[in-house]
Amino acid sequence: MVLGVFCVVVVVPACGRQGSADPTAPASSALVSSASASLSQDELYAEAERVYRAYFELEQQAFLEGGVNGVPVEMNQYIMGKYSLMFSGALAQMAKNGWRMKPGTREQIASLKWAPEITREDSLATLQVCIDSNDSPLIDSSGTVIGGGLNLNSMFFKYDTDGDLKIYGGNGEGVDSCEIY
Repeated sequence: MVLGVFCVVVVVPACGRQGSADPTAPASSALVSSASASLSQDELYAEAERVYRAYFELEQQAFLEGGVNGVPVEMNQYIMGKYSLMFSGALAQMAKNGWRMKPGTREQIASLKWAPEITREDSLATLQVCIDSNDSPLIDSSGTVIGGGLNLNSMFFKYDTDGDLKIYGGNGEGVDSCEIY
């Protein structure tokens, strides 16, 4: 949500300067073991990237709507647990405060990197994503910009009980550049 992934989580002041969602319920280790054993690391990360990009598209629509329609039902294919609850709470806060992404705009994925060196508890894959919301800021009901910019996010993935790889946690911060080393 940085207005991309985590600005909405923190929701506002400095839009995305600090924000996180903790992981949730442990996935079945048998399910995770068999599912992850069947994929190479490249296949696992390609799936994580596919999941993230699909999530990002739905997130854009929810931000443009200002959270008034809640979490899109299709989002359940891509997020789970506390991350899902956090996203729902962020959209509810947007709706309550009359915040939305500037109409007619969309955030941009400025960079996306597979980041196996970044781990969290039982994450199977981590993506580092830099979102540019300079041209698609968060605005209030009067059109005043209340957040936007560049945000670097780490997105954590694991298998859900339905066997699908999903985002279960993330954190982000505002940055001056989208260079990912």
